[in-house]
Amino acid sequence: AFLLALSGCNAQDYKITFKVNMMSEQRPKTVGLKGNIAPLDWNKEYPMTDIDGDGIYETTITFNTAKRNLRYTYTADGHEELQGADKRITWFKAQPQTVVQIFNEYSSYDDGKIEKLNYSGYQIQEDVKVLREAITYIHPNLYKYRDSLLLERDFEELEAEMLANPTLTNAYKTLSRFTTKIKCSHTFTNPWNQGPDIKRAIFFQADKLPFSFKRIGKQIFVDKNATENGQLQYGHEILSIDSVPAQEVMTRLATYITSDGNNYEKRLQRLTLSGSSKFELFDIFYPLEFGRKDSFRLKLKNHLTGDTLITTVKAISKTRRNALFMKKYTDYGSSFENGWDFKLLKNKTAYLKMESFAVFSTDFDWKSFINNAFETIRSEKIENLVIDIRGNEGGDTVVAEYIMERIISDPITIEIPANTTRYRKIPEALKSYISTWDKKPYDWGKKLKYIGNGRYKLKNAYAATGQTFKPEKNNFDGSVYLLVNAENSSATHIMATYAKKYKLATLVGQETGGNQKGLNGGYMFFLRLPNSRIEVDIPVFGIQILKETDETYDGGVRPDILVKKNIPDLVNGVDTEMQKVFEMIEKKNK
Repeated sequence: AFLLALSGCNAQDYKITFKVNMMSEQRPKTVGLKGNIAPLDWNKEYPMTDIDGDGIYETTITFNTAKRNLRYTYTADGHEELQGADKRITWFKAQPQTVVQIFNEYSSYDDGKIEKLNYSGYQIQEDVKVLREAITYIHPNLYKYRDSLLLERDFEELEAEMLANPTLTNAYKTLSRFTTKIKCSHTFTNPWNQGPDIKRAIFFQADKLPFSFKRIGKQIFVDKNATENGQLQYGHEILSIDSVPAQEVMTRLATYITSDGNNYEKRLQRLTLSGSSKFELFDIFYPLEFGRKDSFRLKLKNHLTGDTLITTVKAISKTRRNALFMKKYTDYGSSFENGWDFKLLKNKTAYLKMESFAVFSTDFDWKSFINNAFETIRSEKIENLVIDIRGNEGGDTVVAEYIMERIISDPITIEIPANTTRYRKIPEALKSYISTWDKKPYDWGKKLKYIGNGRYKLKNAYAATGQTFKPEKNNFDGSVYLLVNAENSSATHIMATYAKKYKLATLVGQETGGNQKGLNGGYMFFLRLPNSRIEVDIPVFGIQILKETDETYDGGVRPDILVKKNIPDLVNGVDTEMQKVFEMIEKKNK
């Protein structure tokens, strides 16, 4: 066995012929490959040729490697395909192989292949058994909103629904709906962590809407349009899709979407189809709930004229929609850095926008960006600062802390959120099904203190006195307005919580995501079920930001100034929240 293990590490030759169909693209001057194994490289193109002029470019490469698979992407005139999506992956085989693909398009399974992705009764029962054992052992707040009797019934219904239709697509559908009942935004069948079968059977199908949309409540309005259909214009309300009212569509799809506690608006916000996310939950669950379709019959309303109209649009893949959006809209497909914006406005007002706090996944020098912004604020003698975190789901709380130190006038001491868990050590029987990015969560050892009622508290340096933040030199001491909405959860929910509690800013907008009764997160375990191979995220810690009482609101942080979205503003492209801020500033200046 030892000799076999050694031989498995030796490099071998693997021959692959790549063929990519470029017919959907304007004739490029060059087509190439980039990849992670020599002779491919991420920094330069490996050329492909179209000798017979049929629009299919090809090349044959022999890789000498000990790795099991190749990650790669095609390029056209130096531009990489599949922006905002995963790289392609091909597994090496002993015999020479040929991969035939379409530029900027993933391969998906046909109906015949999807039908073969099914399981025996025993396999389903084993998956549910492993899910039950993992969640009941690990989840820190499993019974916060669901008692043990209801949860037992949920498991029984899940198993019955999976047995009644023992396919992969139904398993993903029913497991997704099951996780929402726990009412934890970090417990879900995370699209980012699913395997190739689910991606090809569900995510990569050409059954998606060919437009993105904004929403007000359960009403949805066309935003970007990937079609040439002139009737599908910005601001037109989608009254129905294939005769199903849009509000019913949103109601039914919300049963697949997780949120913290009873924060229903967060579920609706997660269904908003922006088009820019790597995976869109509306894209995933619409065909699972309403069936896969080649086209959609839409009933529209033009709110500028009052007219209603009927039109039909063809379904599309997400990658194709991405490519068309990038061609039609200059503001689409921007980088992480482009999601951060700073500018000076009228009335001695500065505007700072951050679409994400996920700074750990980027090389962007965000600290310098913030430092430069506040230096400009000081030198220009700015009196009002608008911090816009609408659409920002969170990331690293250090960003919020960095900003907070620049808008406080006096030191403040914040009680560190209580991080509690329900276990000290993961049993051996569960280890083969779960993974995470660190060794610590498998065995906390002496890092935990038992606090009773089956719970442990994570020891930390700030547990006794809290963490003190001091104002930075040349801090801003004018009026601060924090723009918030239902997207804000995790780190941005925490930022809104403290901004309101310590009166660091006037919160303007809509109720945030998250929940004042507490969140779950910190470390995460990724549970891979043994047969379906579906992945479920399970958080390790319950995070109590504020002390919970019987009066604690079961929802997000409510703004100081509630701004209700309205159709006239949406149709006319008016930023309702910013308009409200300017009204407040002008009133203050009188």
